[in-house]
Amino acid sequence: MSDDLVKQSIVELLDIVRCRCHPAYRDRGMQDPDCECDSADAVKVVADRIEELKAKLASVTAAYRIEAMRREDYSHEAFDQHIAELKGETNA
Repeated sequence: MSDDLVKQSIVELLDIVRCRCHPAYRDRGMQDPDCECDSADAVKVVADRIEELKAKLASVTAAYRIEAMRREDYSHEAFDQHIAELKGETNA
């Protein structure tokens, strides 16, 4: 799944579960029974975790590429194929 597709999916999911409490309840400090703010918080936690994992993948990918280039026993094509497989971007 491409990075842009993941970002767009998260944006759409956040919009779906956006906290939309009725002002009549909210303004009185009451809980709207139809308000699903917990879902919005849960999606935000997942979105943050995805960003954290993407950053870790980028770091590991860079370190792996540096080591592979240092050893010169792993072709760039093989490396790129391996990373694509890890990211689920191959059609195999």
